[in-house]
Amino acid sequence: MNNSVKDLATDLENWMSLIPQELRRMPIINIAIPGSHDSFTANITSNSDISPDAEEIVKELSVLGPIFKEVIARWSKTQCYLANDQLIRGIRYFDLRTSTKEGTDDLYIVHTLYSVPIQTCLDEINSFLDLHPKEVVIMDFQHFFGFDETLHKKFMQDISTTFGSKILPYDGKMNNITLDSMAQNKYQVIIIYRIDGTTFWPSACFPNPWPNTVSIPTLIQSLNDNLKKRQKDIAFISQCVLTPDAKFILEHVLSSLEEECAKKLENYRSKWIEAQVAGECGLNIIIADFIDLSDCKYVRDVINVNQSLLKVLNK
Repeated sequence: MNNSVKDLATDLENWMSLIPQELRRMPIINIAIPGSHDSFTANITSNSDISPDAEEIVKELSVLGPIFKEVIARWSKTQCYLANDQLIRGIRYFDLRTSTKEGTDDLYIVHTLYSVPIQTCLDEINSFLDLHPKEVVIMDFQHFFGFDETLHKKFMQDISTTFGSKILPYDGKMNNITLDSMAQNKYQVIIIYRIDGTTFWPSACFPNPWPNTVSIPTLIQSLNDNLKKRQKDIAFISQCVLTPDAKFILEHVLSSLEEECAKKLENYRSKWIEAQVAGECGLNIIIADFIDLSDCKYVRDVINVNQSLLKVLNK
């Protein structure tokens, strides 16, 4: 980072509140925002139950018992922190898989195994926002397992009840949404709900292409290609994650997603982020696994991409 340029990530807990006013007046679709991938999987352990999103081979092999479950847990856990601990470290976008669970009415976060009840995370987010009135959180409900129409309606009502008037209503227009405008209207939450016919923000406003590769060069090329195709009047999510398949996991069965994917990608990810600019058709939302690595360097790198906007404004 150029020492002559102000570090925008000195206070991760309050970074949106503290960034220069020029940036708070920019459309949020033009601001670089750090997010987490499969956000609330920190509670996954070898004691967690197999969840409905698991591949059939995982369900079939689960009869092998604790040793197999221990392997699956190491490759299913993508984060070390739940909601509040990610928020105070600067994460402002959450990627969520939600499922029913037999024997309870609670809905759970899942990623091959069950993690934490989703309401626990929603309550943590709401409490954080109560204490940080100028911070904004984007929640992306990507996948639903075991849901029918009735349950969708109930869950959407639970979300609305939790956040109330903090939720930004959907109106299809994104160029006029700024951190300032949201604060003035006391909005702090953007809900993306990826099924048709809801009152929340739809998939079309937040394209989220999945590279689906374990190759670092292929991932970087995909990130570059997808950004080049970005539309200027909607948001855009860059998935900076490696996705191991069953063959890769078997080849590294004694290791973990963190060791074989997140840590090996980290330096390449940093270099790619540092080469990006924010602004129209620039880097917007980006998601990563294990956001805590190297004292949250990923989060700091993303926030400081917004320096590129200041350089343009100050010319």
